[in-house]
Amino acid sequence: MPTIFDITAHFEPSAHFQFSRKIRNDFDRLARKHARHTWMLGRYGGRAKMQTDIQGIGVATRVEVGRLALRASRQPELIRSAFALFQESQEQSLASGKIDRILVFFDKAEARPRERDSIRRAFAAAFAAECSFLCHDRDLLELGQCVVYQTLEQYLREDGIYHSAHRARIEVVRRHLQQEVGRYENYKFYVRPQAMEQGIPRLDFCYTGAAPDKKVEAFMEGYTEEHPVFVPPADFQAQRAAFVELNDYERASRRFGGLWVLLHDIVRYLLPQQIGVLYLFFDERLRPELGRVFAWEELFARQRASPYISRASRNSQTFLEIVLEGLVRSRFATEAPEGFRLAPGFEDFKHVTFYQLGEYRKRLP
Repeated sequence: MPTIFDITAHFEPSAHFQFSRKIRNDFDRLARKHARHTWMLGRYGGRAKMQTDIQGIGVATRVEVGRLALRASRQPELIRSAFALFQESQEQSLASGKIDRILVFFDKAEARPRERDSIRRAFAAAFAAECSFLCHDRDLLELGQCVVYQTLEQYLREDGIYHSAHRARIEVVRRHLQQEVGRYENYKFYVRPQAMEQGIPRLDFCYTGAAPDKKVEAFMEGYTEEHPVFVPPADFQAQRAAFVELNDYERASRRFGGLWVLLHDIVRYLLPQQIGVLYLFFDERLRPELGRVFAWEELFARQRASPYISRASRNSQTFLEIVLEGLVRSRFATEAPEGFRLAPGFEDFKHVTFYQLGEYRKRLP
């Protein structure tokens, strides 16, 4: 069956943007250049349409385009042409600003990895970057980019380089840097975590810039009791993977609330209640029992004794049923006639932060 891709790009709002006749005419010429006939009418007719929205004191634009793919081999080129249209709209100042986010709608998008792979390859060709998909519902995906911290297993066991024991130290340094912006404006601060054989990982605070500064080190040590180590820019770039931004470490080591998880190429949000129920599939050493099917009665017995589930919910059968249903629907677990088990590939699930395209662009380097 042919696939209809409904692709929408939202651009950042601008208080100075005016959707003038010249802009409309120039965009129409660009839309005709990238038009692809689809044998349909309206927004699915193959020619892009630009709409405007009022956001605060600014005007934001969005560009909608339909693509009909009769053959799977044509999908990447058709999607890539839509992405090229979005880029040229931005570069020629026909849109209100830079691309903020991109949404793709097609039937059963959540369960069609081949089509998602076509979108991912088209995105990489157009933007020279990798993308992931945030699943809004079964038919609607949002393209974005992720910062990967650790595997989901490492988060649940807390045995990776991100540990909550350092959260207080991180918070003190972050608060001091926010209060003294001018003093450290020429320097960037990072942490360098190192895994230890036993126990909590070691955490060193580092900073980089044009040259070391004893005043920076003295002020930082005096206000935060942390002595940062200077890293020359060349060494920092050569060992970039060893350094973690303060905000990233704070997010990755957070032990409350939910978290974003990357399941192969789709990002899903894991609720705090779901995190507690996932521990029911782990053994005494907090290792996931992959492939083992648990009867509902055994999971309920584990729930009643689990320290990871609130006391108010431990004896609730309804709580377990609702959370298990959510885990199955979100693809963290699968249901069989005999019971439930962790989803295939669970060991590869990643703990991440998902950013919309505009948010990712604004991240500090």
